[in-house]
Amino acid sequence: MNHLLEWSASQVDEALTRLNVLSLEGTRPYDYLFYGNEMPRRNDGRLSSPILQRYRHIEAGGWWCSGINLLTGEDDLWGCFKPNQPRAQGGLNPEGQGKAIKYEHPPKTATGVFALRVPLHLWQAIADRAGVPLSHSAIDEAKSDLGFWQWLLEHPQIPLHITEGAKKAGTLLSAGYAAIALPGINGGYRVERDQWGQRRGKSRLIPQLQRLSQGDRPMYLVFDCDRKPKTIKAVNTALQRTGYLLNQAGCPVHIVTWNPNEGKGVDDFIANQGVEAFHEAVKTALPLNTWKAQSLNALTVPPAQELNRRYLGDISIPGNQPLVAIHSPKGTGKTQLLAQVVQQAKARHQKVLVLGHRVQLVEALCQRFELPYVSQLAQPQHPEVGMGLCIDSLHGDSQAQFDPDYWQNALVIIDEVEQVLWHGLNSDTCRNQRVAVLRSLKRLLENTLGHQGQVLVADADLSDMALEYLCSLAAVEAQPYLIANSWKPEAEESWQVHHYSDSTPKRFVKDLETYIENGGKPFVCLSAQKLTSRWGTRSLEAYFREKFPQHRILRIDAESVADPKHPAYHCTRHLNDCLQEYDLVLASPALETGVSIDELGLFTSVWAIAQGVQSTNTVRQAMARVREAVPRYLWAAPYGFNKVGNGSTSIPGLLTSGKRLTQLNVRLLQQADFEGIDDIDVGFQAESLGCWAKMGVRLNAAMANYRSTIVAALQAEGHQLCPVAPAKRRSRSRKAPKSACDTLHDRIAEVQQQNYERECVAIVNAPDFNEAEYRACKKRLVKRSGDRRALRKYELHRRYKVPVTEALVQQDDQGAYQKLRLHYYLTVGRPYLAQRDRQVAQQLIEQGQGQIFQPDFNRSQLGATVGTMHLLGIHKFLETPERELSNRDPDLQKLAELALKYRQDIKTTTGIGLAKNSTPMVILRRFLDKIGYGLTCLRCQRRQKKVLRIYRLDIPKDDRLLIFRNWLAVDQRIPNRGDQDVPVSNVAASAVTAQDNTCVQLTLDL
Repeated sequence: MNHLLEWSASQVDEALTRLNVLSLEGTRPYDYLFYGNEMPRRNDGRLSSPILQRYRHIEAGGWWCSGINLLTGEDDLWGCFKPNQPRAQGGLNPEGQGKAIKYEHPPKTATGVFALRVPLHLWQAIADRAGVPLSHSAIDEAKSDLGFWQWLLEHPQIPLHITEGAKKAGTLLSAGYAAIALPGINGGYRVERDQWGQRRGKSRLIPQLQRLSQGDRPMYLVFDCDRKPKTIKAVNTALQRTGYLLNQAGCPVHIVTWNPNEGKGVDDFIANQGVEAFHEAVKTALPLNTWKAQSLNALTVPPAQELNRRYLGDISIPGNQPLVAIHSPKGTGKTQLLAQVVQQAKARHQKVLVLGHRVQLVEALCQRFELPYVSQLAQPQHPEVGMGLCIDSLHGDSQAQFDPDYWQNALVIIDEVEQVLWHGLNSDTCRNQRVAVLRSLKRLLENTLGHQGQVLVADADLSDMALEYLCSLAAVEAQPYLIANSWKPEAEESWQVHHYSDSTPKRFVKDLETYIENGGKPFVCLSAQKLTSRWGTRSLEAYFREKFPQHRILRIDAESVADPKHPAYHCTRHLNDCLQEYDLVLASPALETGVSIDELGLFTSVWAIAQGVQSTNTVRQAMARVREAVPRYLWAAPYGFNKVGNGSTSIPGLLTSGKRLTQLNVRLLQQADFEGIDDIDVGFQAESLGCWAKMGVRLNAAMANYRSTIVAALQAEGHQLCPVAPAKRRSRSRKAPKSACDTLHDRIAEVQQQNYERECVAIVNAPDFNEAEYRACKKRLVKRSGDRRALRKYELHRRYKVPVTEALVQQDDQGAYQKLRLHYYLTVGRPYLAQRDRQVAQQLIEQGQGQIFQPDFNRSQLGATVGTMHLLGIHKFLETPERELSNRDPDLQKLAELALKYRQDIKTTTGIGLAKNSTPMVILRRFLDKIGYGLTCLRCQRRQKKVLRIYRLDIPKDDRLLIFRNWLAVDQRIPNRGDQDVPVSNVAASAVTAQDNTCVQLTLDL
């Protein structure tokens, strides 16, 4: 009965084991394994000699497991046998030469599933966990082996957990979960093939899973968590295929994962960590699409060099490898290794090009590599040795006057490659020249990877995605030469990460203040720098200067490092020396990557506030700028808000919605008589669009689980997590005194508002630029604070066509322009919407030489959004702002019916996501918010024992009427008509042209 000990070690209930597992030896295993009619036999019915020879090892004994046939309700003939002396794969050696085959399944028969017989006490535990009481009839059925599974089929609300291997199903059932097991990771589906082995038709679920998936049952996939790249890739593929088919059957699918260090299979995990750990893993299981997006972080390329070193040190990098990738943790000397490679290239007179995504990063790298940055060159188009530049400048019209053909056979260095590529694919700073930048990048890679050059990329968060994209751009199939360093910090070198779970960072900042009072020297990483941000660099700098007037405080952000009068000006060139002079450093994302603070003793801790703006990877990058293993303190928002496209976590979903929106926008331009629209190339660089979608869904998934994604990644890096206990809930009584955190919050808000108001006044009082002065100042790389304010004033006046006031500055900072622009084209500017979209599209087409990048094109067009809002009748509610509204309003109910019917298309055209149960008032509020309007509750009425709230439009108090009048005057190319008001709330139906009507109808055609 050795099988009892083995299954018990996997935390399987003994009664369950006795019901399903038998010990077999001698010739008995043949009776269980070889029942198939297709087995080759002799004339007397005995198995053929080759088969007997191949399976001779089973006579040494082992255990057999089988369960219930879910299709017939009878005992299942199919099962598995685990021999005591397994044979070797591809051989006959029972000693196991090569990889051993651990389990034998009946040959020449269709595989099934392990639906094990469940004893009553486990049945009761599963029912209790699922919240489904057992009836007396169900208990009577427990005497039947099929009873449990029949009961499960009758209750599709009970989640089913699917794992691999019979013993793991027993572990899950013993832990209180309904579970079946597949014989292998691909055992949940069938692929039809013809007689030549060619795929025929689509994959489909096996019959047993088809039956179990009825009733939209929740499914949890619990496959092994492995470390081997090849195995990870195979498991992920199987999870995606099985999960997709279950989704298609109507089942919500979640993926259960854990740290591979805690156990490979679920039986190991529960044995090592306890059943409570598995309960937690189930609670935090990710929906299939979210998991698929996060799995895009995987790196499954086989490494050419495997290391486990604290520092990379001297590594031989073959010169004949076109694409070399370095995957190594933060602070392990990647930049130092790159510097050695650059020096070797210079010694052999090979040109070197360094690409990055932030000026500070590339300048710092160029200093380390002894190369000029592009702004330091008089003739940047033909540098003798090489240069560094941002990917934004990778086109002929930039200051670099970039010519990709000049860099044929060069060495190209891309540090932090994941962020650099994403910046090139999605950043606003590249938008106007995106096609030119991506075209140059493709040509550059063709000239290097496709010839005698070399591309060397490095990233602590390297993934298959970046490497596949680079190869696809160059149209080469070369296997990347991967140098993989798997080092993780020991306890003394890892960080202690104290992470807060509060809803706001006010307690975090209060603790930071106390820490400084007690003599600590923190390095603080922040998400923002603008004065509108309460937790940004400028607001916290002002607060801490007031709180600690004797402290030396340095603010490092995009503004300070570019201001010649600021002490942070170009500080990254000598950062370690510069920081010695300060007690407190506040750094924005301008310092999140590529900079190494190696000096010991500069700081006693690192504090980070992540508000959901940066990607989760860049938050960890910022925390790692200080290399010393001092404690880390983190507050991260539960959810991020910087999402891509329609926010989808499905690659097909993101690509399909974007493609449909592009088609709609093109058709709208066709209706607007846009000449040449039929000749544009909307399919520019499919490989770039595909990489954009993959990186986009990965970011969307991380934003949906922002805090937990950051914390999980820090744990995976080997750091020690120390959750900070949640703050005690205080009484909400008005008489209760404010807490210290609330007082601090109020004071920061007060300081922030004072500084912000002073900045608004300074912008209003800035000099008035003319066109020539504006262009000259805009081109200057070095800008003082006065220059930036004058530029902002000029741009505000040009944008709104009204005098710049403090109120206008504040409204613009709150996103007023996008809202006013949408309101204008929804109402009085409607006749000029097509003209506006034509002009914007024409500019993109000209810059792209007839080609457009779909995401940029879609973001530039307003026709689909305006058409959708017009179709829903939002403009009609603006015509009668005094009208009282409620959820029972017939017009609102029609709005809700139409909006919910087309809610997926509305999300694509407007970015507004609506829940299935959204009320009419909620839907109206979401659309009104797009134009800066709100709703005010006037009163509550009680009708039929229900409370009905009555609302009225909340009209914003701003200068939009004047702004609209001036915009209209520009569109009409007529002089301003004095004080005559434009009838914003009374748009005649005749103003909507035939093209506009088509626009509305086309929105429905999505």
